[in-house]
Order: sequence, then structure tokens, then C-alpha cells
Amino acid sequence: MRIAIPLALSLFALASPAGAEGLHDHSAMAHASPAQASNPKATAFADQTSKAMERMHAGMMRAPTNGDPRHNFLSQMIPHHQGAVDMAKAALLATDDPEIRNLAQSIIVEQQYEIDLMTRLLAAKPQAAKAEIPQPKDSK
Repeated sequence: MRIAIPLALSLFALASPAGAEGLHDHSAMAHASPAQASNPKATAFADQTSKAMERMHAGMMRAPTNGDPRHNFLSQMIPHHQGAVDMAKAALLATDDPEIRNLAQSIIVEQQYEIDLMTRLLAAKPQAAKAEIPQPKDSK
């Protein structure tokens, strides 16, 4: 599956608090440049993707968590995937490049499928929402 390696790398980075913080910092990311200001499509794209990332980050931070990694993973990945869908839609509005459009359409289809799957898994596993996570036993 095309997303298996990037997903695994993302999960590895999220495993540590420092890694998770680094993934949320897009302050160094280039946004609309002076050259883009004269290109309405580029300006609109920069604005739409910036807003999509803000919604994604806010959604991930607001996602309900309960201490169960299964639940938390699904809950936080839904807004993450929605952010990818929103950015891909912005790309479709901004470019006529057939390769980029094909990639964006593929992202929309795949990520929406995964959003639907994660939503179903959350609904089908209410016990995960209430499960107690086993604590490590004392090594005494």
C-alpha cells in the first residue's frame, strides 16, 4: 500500500512528545510569496491550504482522547486525513497539471475511504473507548 511507509513514519514521529510537537510546527513553511501575489490561483491555494492546516491541527488537538491508544489513534487521524483531503481539493482548484490533479484526486479518494473506515471502527468498538489500559507490573 502506498501510504504504509509514510503512515508508519508519521506514527513513529508521534510516539514521542518532541516528535509530535515537531510535526505541528509549520512556521518555517513557505506561504504566498510576492511572486504568488500576482497569481490569483497561487494566492488562493496558499490561503486555502493554510486554513486547511489550521483546521487539521485544531481538529487533532480537540480530538477526544481517553487513554486507549486504539481510540486515540483513530480519533486524531480523522482530522489529519481530512486536512489532506482539503489540501488536495485546493490543489485541484489551483492547477491544470494532469499528474498533480491525478495525485490530488487519488489522495481525496484514498483518504476519504480511510476517514470512513476509521469512523466505522470508532463506532464499532465502543469497548475501546471504555477499556482500561493494562499497567506494567512491578518488577519487584
